[in-house]
Amino acid sequence: MKVSDLALNLYSHSIPRQLNSLTEKTAAGKENPLANEDDKRLMEACREFEAIFLNELLKSMRKTIPQGGLLEKSFGQDVFQSMLDTEYAKIMARSRTTGLAEILYQQLSRNR
Repeated sequence: MKVSDLALNLYSHSIPRQLNSLTEKTAAGKENPLANEDDKRLMEACREFEAIFLNELLKSMRKTIPQGGLLEKSFGQDVFQSMLDTEYAKIMARSRTTGLAEILYQQLSRNR
C-alpha cells in the first residue's frame, strides 16, 4: 500500500460525495464535466491556487522544525528547500489529495 493511497482514503470521507463522483468520472473518462475551454481554465486556476495554498502550508510547517544538525544551514540549502516545497505542493495539488480545487471549482462555476 502506498502513502498516497492512505491519504486518498483519509480525505475521501471529508469531501462531499458529489465531488468524489465528479473526480472519479473525470479520472475514468466516463464523463467530461470540463467540456469547454473556460471550464478547463477555471479548473487549472483552482489547481494552481491549491498548489499555492499547500506551498504556504509546507513553509509554515517547515518553520516549526528546530534548526541544527550535522551541517550548517546555507543560502543554497534554503533555496533548494523552497523549490522542493513548491514542487511538492504542485504534485499534491495534481493528485487531488485535499479536494480544495474541486470545491473552489464548484463554488466559482456556480457564480458564472
